[in-house]
Amino acid sequence: MVHAMVLEWLAAEVMEELPVRARGEVAEVLVEVARHPEWWPAPGGEETVDFFGPYCWASVVAYADGLEVRDVGWCG
Repeated sequence: MVHAMVLEWLAAEVMEELPVRARGEVAEVLVEVARHPEWWPAPGGEETVDFFGPYCWASVVAYADGLEVRDVGWCG
């Protein structure tokens, strides 16, 4: 089953300003999250769940057709 992943405007702006290495690490976290729907919050967009990599995080909400990334960050 194919799901969509959309970066909310704030997350997209943050991603643009991150160093290349950081964008890669955030992308790796998002790919891993996309592979595991059992980790996702309940669909409906009301519950935000944070996922963490070694130096980054992503906050996501779920909808019936996929995920929306609300925020990302990097502390490397």
